[in-house]
Parts: sequence; C-alpha cells; structure tokens
Amino acid sequence: MYKFFYIYTSFKELLMSLIKIEEIDYKGWKNAIEISNTDIYLIVVPEVGRILHFSFKNSENIFYENSELEGLLFKTDTFYNHKSEAPNIGGNRILPCSEDYFHDITGYRNIPDPYINASAYSINYLENGVVLKSPISNYLGIQIERKITINKNGSKVYIEQKITKIKTAKNNQLERIPLTLWSLSKIKTSNFSYIKNAKKSIFKNGFTISEWPDAKNYALENITLNNDLITLKSSNEFPQKIGVDAKNWVASYINNNLFVESFEFDESATYPDFGTSVTIFGNKLFSELEVLSPEKHLKIGECIKYNIRWNLIKKSCKEEAEEYLQQMP
Repeated sequence: MYKFFYIYTSFKELLMSLIKIEEIDYKGWKNAIEISNTDIYLIVVPEVGRILHFSFKNSENIFYENSELEGLLFKTDTFYNHKSEAPNIGGNRILPCSEDYFHDITGYRNIPDPYINASAYSINYLENGVVLKSPISNYLGIQIERKITINKNGSKVYIEQKITKIKTAKNNQLERIPLTLWSLSKIKTSNFSYIKNAKKSIFKNGFTISEWPDAKNYALENITLNNDLITLKSSNEFPQKIGVDAKNWVASYINNNLFVESFEFDESATYPDFGTSVTIFGNKLFSELEVLSPEKHLKIGECIKYNIRWNLIKKSCKEEAEEYLQQMP
C-alpha cells in the first residue's frame, strides 16, 4: 500500500512538473505569470487583471495587444489617465454587468466599473494555474474571482469564474443593476468568427445586430449564414457587432489557429441584452468574442458562477476549420 502511494504520488508530481508557472517581465509588467505545458503558453498579467497571451509554443499570440499601453499601471477606482475613456489594453478581461448600465456606474456609455476593468488583481498560485481576484468595487459592492488552470499537455484552458456580492452598492440606483459574468477576448485581425445558429433562436435568422446612437453598425456587410454556421468576417475599417443566443460555443480562426471558447448555458435563466449569451464586436484592430452568464440581482453573500473553457486547434485552412465546427453541437 505504501509503495503504491509513493508511486502514485511520484506520478502525480511528474505530471505537475510538466506544467511550469513562472513570474516574468512581460512587456514592462514586472509581475506577469507565464503558465505553460508541453504545448501552450498562457500569460496572465495581474497588474491589469487580464490574460494577455495565449498561443501554441513557438507560435504567435492569438490575442490583440495594444503596444501603446504596454507596461502601464492604472490606479484602482480611476479612469484611464483621468480621461473619460477606458484603457484598450487587449487580451481577455472580465466585466460584472451589461453595457446598458455603464452610464449609471461611471457616467459614460463606454466605460465600465474601473475597479474591475482597470485595476490590479491579487494572485494566488496553484499546482496547475493561478487564481485572480479583483478589488472589491465601491460602485457595485462586488468582487470577481477567476481560477485559471491547464492540463500537463494539450491546448485546453479552464476558467472557473465567480462574482460575489460583498457589500451594498454605492447608491440605490446601482443596487438595482442585475449582475453577470461577461468574459471578453480580443482576437487579432484579420480573422473569421463563428457561432452555431441556435435551434429555435429568439432572434430572427439567429442573430441580432445592435443599433448605436452615435455610429453605424456594419455587421450586415460581413455576416453570412451557411448550414447553421453563422460567420462574421473581421472588419477592415468600420465597427460591427452582433448578438446571439448560442448554447455551447463561439470560435475564431486566425493564421491556422482555431480558437474555441465553450461555456455553460441555462435554458431557464435570464440573459443580458434581451437574451444574448454571446456577442461579437469588431473593428480594424480586433474581433472581441464575448460570452455572458445569466444575470441576476444578488444579496450580500450570494454569488454567480460561470465556467468557460478554451481550446486552440491547428487547422490548415478556413474551410477545414469550418468543417470541424459544423460537427460540433
């Protein structure tokens, strides 16, 4: 029995030894974390609360990164550079509510809660990953935690997410905002993004195209529907955005890499933006794949949990990627 336990423990240690977690200086951020196995690299930057790099080894990052903001730090509870804008850093981030409520929180339609969007997160280390924890928002009274882990090999990334109500919001208006876990991944252009058209979709043709008060949405020029696969070609110039009630995944194909983001869907729950579980926003710089949990009002001590999974798959051409996606549920 003791010999078996020793062999089992040694095997487990061997498997974990294939996963490396190292502190690195990444483009000026001194406390970045590189998580790797035999196949992939993942770089987490706690200073800005983001995952900024995801790639196969010896391959380029699939995420867009803004070179103008490399290494910059942002004060908790303040907007970027004290201007009326949010920092477009890139990579993957998390937000706590629909864009419809940004103006109630910050006074601006396009600026989310800065405690969550542009602040340093705390970090805890695991054998196979890390746990990021946001500051407690003095606007919404919430805190977000993300557990990010990988296997000893392969290209899957597991992200367990939780938003917890810690205290009452700043005022009654903010207390009435329904909360969600909204994960946003900025994929470099040019690319093609994909969603499986939901059976019995609540939207005409399986998708909705957002209307903006201050700009035209050019999604109609780049969207196609073929055999239940919705395809959105990245924009060469103008902004575009679609929303869907997808049930399983959203994907993007770029430079022979197929990025697939899977998520959980609750048929009985209420989703933000009139039932939207996935949105894709794009411009000439990036396509942002956005997946949203159900939304609800939380009492102190209550939480919402919403887990997602990434997979990176080598495909030699767009047609091969589309054939693969057609077989997915």
